[in-house]
Amino acid sequence: MRDTVFFKTEAGAQEITARQIRLHPRVRSLLVLIDGKHRAGELLDTLQTIGVTEDSFRELIGHGLIAGTGAEANAPPVAIEASPDAPDTEIPAAAGEDVAQAAPADEQEQRRALYAYFNLHIRETLGLRGFMLQLQVEKAETLADYAAIRDQFLAAARKSKGEVVAAAMQAELDRLLAPPA
Repeated sequence: MRDTVFFKTEAGAQEITARQIRLHPRVRSLLVLIDGKHRAGELLDTLQTIGVTEDSFRELIGHGLIAGTGAEANAPPVAIEASPDAPDTEIPAAAGEDVAQAAPADEQEQRRALYAYFNLHIRETLGLRGFMLQLQVEKAETLADYAAIRDQFLAAARKSKGEVVAAAMQAELDRLLAPPA
């Protein structure tokens, strides 16, 4: 399994934003980092400190959230039961409607756009070095949370890609963080 390169399925990409399956946070972190570029062994080495194991990959395969290349990647999925230690903090899709009514629709869309932007650009710009920022994005609940991540991300982007790229990202993030008109 360590040599397999996994990628998110369409269901996996949807799960990132929808949070319909109650994944344990460490398994969710793994799902966020799977990008079709890194071997499972690299991800395991990086995430072993938070408890990610080969069983975490099997769980994601069992839910149909990832697929991979290689002989082991095509093995039949393992049946997955609900994790007894999964946190109750994630909101099922049906309950999410109540949350949507509590927050202005514009702000909700703004948070979704920021979430998508950070997930894409942290991975593309920083790769596995952006793991801690990815975890902060997963925990972010307010626009202020995303604004705090912005500064850390831009500093890392400047070091990694240079001032020109970071300036373009800063302009886009400033646009996404601007108060709705």
